[in-house]
Amino acid sequence: MIGERGEHIGQLFLGFSCLLASLLVGSRPGFAGQLAQADALELRGEPLKARAVLFEQVRRNPLDVSALGELAQFLERHNDPATEEVYLRLLERVQDPERRRWIARRLALHALLRGDRQAAGRYLELYREAGGGTVTFPPAPVEIPPGYGFIEIPGPLESFARMAAISPYLEPVEVLPAVARNVVINGYRAVASYQGLEPTEYLKLLKRYVAQARELQQLAGNEQVITIESCDSAATGDLLRVLGYRMRGRCGTELVLETVNATRAFLTIDSGFPLAELEQALRTNRPFRYPYRPTRIPILYGVEYWLGSRQASPATAIDAFLDDPALCRVYMAMAKLDPETAEALRRAVPLEKLSAFAHVLDFYGGMFQIRQGKAITPGGPEARRVWRRLVGEDPDKGAEFFAALIARDDGWLASFFDALLRIDGPVREYLTQPQRLERFYLAIRGKVTSPGPARPVFRANSEMVLLISRLWLDPDGSPHIPGNLEIWKGLFAREKGEVYGKRLQRWAPTWKEPDDLLEALFAYCRRAVENEPLKLFMLLSDLDRGRRVPLQASTVQRLVEMYPAYGAQYRIFAETPELTDEAILKFLDVAATIDRIDDRMLRANVAGSFQALVGLWQILVRDGVLGAEQASEQFVGLMDRFAKVNDAVSLFDAAASGLEHLIAATGARGRLSLHDRILDLLAGVPAQVDAEVHRRLVEHLMELFEAQKLIPADALIEAARHLEAVAQGEKLDTPLLARISTRLEEVQPYWESISQVERTGLSHGYWVERHIQWQRRLDLVQEARRALGSPQRLRALRGQLAPLLRDTLVGYNYLFYAP
Repeated sequence: MIGERGEHIGQLFLGFSCLLASLLVGSRPGFAGQLAQADALELRGEPLKARAVLFEQVRRNPLDVSALGELAQFLERHNDPATEEVYLRLLERVQDPERRRWIARRLALHALLRGDRQAAGRYLELYREAGGGTVTFPPAPVEIPPGYGFIEIPGPLESFARMAAISPYLEPVEVLPAVARNVVINGYRAVASYQGLEPTEYLKLLKRYVAQARELQQLAGNEQVITIESCDSAATGDLLRVLGYRMRGRCGTELVLETVNATRAFLTIDSGFPLAELEQALRTNRPFRYPYRPTRIPILYGVEYWLGSRQASPATAIDAFLDDPALCRVYMAMAKLDPETAEALRRAVPLEKLSAFAHVLDFYGGMFQIRQGKAITPGGPEARRVWRRLVGEDPDKGAEFFAALIARDDGWLASFFDALLRIDGPVREYLTQPQRLERFYLAIRGKVTSPGPARPVFRANSEMVLLISRLWLDPDGSPHIPGNLEIWKGLFAREKGEVYGKRLQRWAPTWKEPDDLLEALFAYCRRAVENEPLKLFMLLSDLDRGRRVPLQASTVQRLVEMYPAYGAQYRIFAETPELTDEAILKFLDVAATIDRIDDRMLRANVAGSFQALVGLWQILVRDGVLGAEQASEQFVGLMDRFAKVNDAVSLFDAAASGLEHLIAATGARGRLSLHDRILDLLAGVPAQVDAEVHRRLVEHLMELFEAQKLIPADALIEAARHLEAVAQGEKLDTPLLARISTRLEEVQPYWESISQVERTGLSHGYWVERHIQWQRRLDLVQEARRALGSPQRLRALRGQLAPLLRDTLVGYNYLFYAP
């Protein structure tokens, strides 16, 4: 197969190698001299100098098709990595269809030789767009690994992949597990009336496609090529019947294909059959040929192991998998296993037993290992004795041990075993000590083991994996407890719940060691909801993990108390471990102060401005623009400013001064305005990215900012300072304020262009609409003129700018995260 493929490609290259000079080379004397110089250098064995000459010629004449063509041919001769890029530039500049077809086909061949079939497919599309016919490359040979058999899927793998909703670029051994996964998850649904399973529309379409592909395969015959010699041949009608179409009009330019069977026609289009090429061939009465051969897919252990007495052949094995979700589940599970482990289980455990617990093996079998017939277990020799007691089988009997493990407690023991294998180091040694191993597992299992963690479609006890992986030990070897044990005793004593809450309320006050808390946390791993203490423990553990000095007990106590209200904000502290306890407490104080503001609109503006500035601070810290010492200092500065906000005027002053000091601390280029400096920082540090890339990013951010109809921050700050100056006697600058009012008039309410029904469904609420309407009605010039002569009213007018500055700050955050 490989030899045939190489010969085929070589013939294609040979057939086109002589066309480049006639298609692309010009006859200008200057170009001829450069070309002769490059040829001479190449003949003397100096290809690098010849390459430099050709690139210089292209640089001087970037639109010269002849120079690009010679450069592309030279690079291809020397297998240069830049070949594809130069051919693409050449394709952009050539308009002649014949030349475009030649270049596109050359690109496809080049991509195929370097093994990139995806790129080759894209270039063939360009070839067809330029008027070329249907060109197909030989399929990549499928190698069957040792220990595998094969099954046949009718038709091309790309078409089957489209219908099965899997990637066409999977490795061959990954195809059947991917199909099995989709069948298990998307192929069937339960019918409540009698708890049966019925196929979904996805699976129905996939089965119909397989049936249609077999019919097309029969039409392809022994040569495995669908051939239509002429429009009026008998084979044309047979092919169109299978595809679900028929001809309308006579053969020739009047002919069109129309749908006669909607189901078959849908499969034809959705599977990627080249219907347009078929129609064009019929209209021009040219032969149509389309290779259509079955695709061999590796199957673990061969067809006989999985189908047994059913005795299905490789050609029909795919039907058995599509019809049996249980078979798919056990295949998924076995395909994930370590090869030595899978082989040991296959030999020692009947397939029927593995199928009964396939859901557990699927979720947790990926970490199982058998070496020299013995099961690898987490922990030392003493832990193996505990595992033997818990599982009921000796780990030295590897296959029997894992067979008993997946059958134990509906998967709870297997999930704990899997989680412990995923960690290493002191934490695993601590958790697998005999007295703790059994104690913590019993807490996880509980008194009622059903339903198990593998019953749903996705793992039901992911919190346990997170707890084990995020747990860490103090230098004295004990688990790290944020704050102290007394804080957590108080939390669990107050915790409410139906299953664990009441028992823990009675038990928590008696805790004396960290293991008591860990036992309670492992018990909470079974709860899908209302497991706030567990999430809080993991979050606070992460806060301490990155800090040189752990948080003080008083700070942890405060964080625990305020978690229901502000827990979502705690990620800020975990991301920046340089923040001091003082900074964290100030954040909580300011957040609580903002929540106590009675005026709802003012509270929303203050909270929005506060969060937006903290978001900008986060961005600058992540980019390394603010160092550790500056980060904490600027954070505290923001907290101090917003702690004093009590009206719209003080809000504007706090937001404006906070923004200015934050940007000034970065040392950004002073020649730029405040707005431009912000965009410059959001685009990335210029020293860390290419200057041209940075310039384009800044331009893109400018476009996004303009699209939001926002007002630059420096314009708002300048207007506020001008109003202060007018209050002290300076003349009113009407054009300055008018620019802001004009900008606000461009804001269009989203509800003006939609119907009442859509308006009701998409409404963001009374306060959002009220804010937009207020913006559109704001006329700063008129307001300032009315306030002339009253310094107090002029100063108060700055408060009208606070919501506008809030929107701008939020917009800056959006620019950083926008695509």
